[in-house]
Amino acid sequence: MINGTIFKQTLRANVKLWLIFTIVLTILQVVMIAVFDASTLTDVSQLVEGTPLAGLLGKTTLLSMLASTFYSIHGVIFPIIFIIMTANSLIASQVDRGSMAYLLSTPTKRSTIIVTQAFYLIIALVVMFFIETAAGLVTIQVFQSNTDIVVADFVMLNVGLLLLMFAISGISFFFSSYCNLTKNSLAFGAGIPIAFFLFQLLSSVDESLNVLNYFTVNALFDTTAILEGENYWWKLLILLGIGIVLYIASLEVFKRKDLPL
Repeated sequence: MINGTIFKQTLRANVKLWLIFTIVLTILQVVMIAVFDASTLTDVSQLVEGTPLAGLLGKTTLLSMLASTFYSIHGVIFPIIFIIMTANSLIASQVDRGSMAYLLSTPTKRSTIIVTQAFYLIIALVVMFFIETAAGLVTIQVFQSNTDIVVADFVMLNVGLLLLMFAISGISFFFSSYCNLTKNSLAFGAGIPIAFFLFQLLSSVDESLNVLNYFTVNALFDTTAILEGENYWWKLLILLGIGIVLYIASLEVFKRKDLPL
């Protein structure tokens, strides 16, 4: 079902964008881990006490700091931007430009094309977070070796973030497969993930906005539950299920839709 030639072409066309976002994401986490100092963070927390920022900086352990910053903001928005740009370029942009017509003029089946493009996006995310996680583990050993850190929790934070991005990539990829125009693909494939991110961010800043958690899949990536050892597996399984369903739906939609070729 996966075409090696198409995969290599897709890899060459997108590797620079992937490399940029992977490097930026990794550097952000490495720097945040390397400069972490619990006493300094405590002082900052006291300064913002009573303000909306207090909710983000209330705890002073390394993982809780990362959970409320990197795994809620930086580690979410950068992969979302990568997903939006890549998912659109894989299908909708090619249909819009007319390059998909050349691809479909070959004996290659539509199902092979869509599965190959989906495979690239998924693999790109898996490798991106593998590198980020490995770099984070090395940085912890080098700069925070005296800090009490549960490595399993750190790994699970990254697994949870990967599954969240898998679900979000399913959204963007579905609309890229469904829409024939880039503007329509981006309207939904970018608008929905960004709305989800903003809802989650607002709910974390102001408790009165917690109701927004019911309108975003980002809430299923429960960093608090992971760090406190609560039951979080069912939420991650839902994210996995959302991604699988959307990728399957993308395949079926692309196979059946009329293309302006």
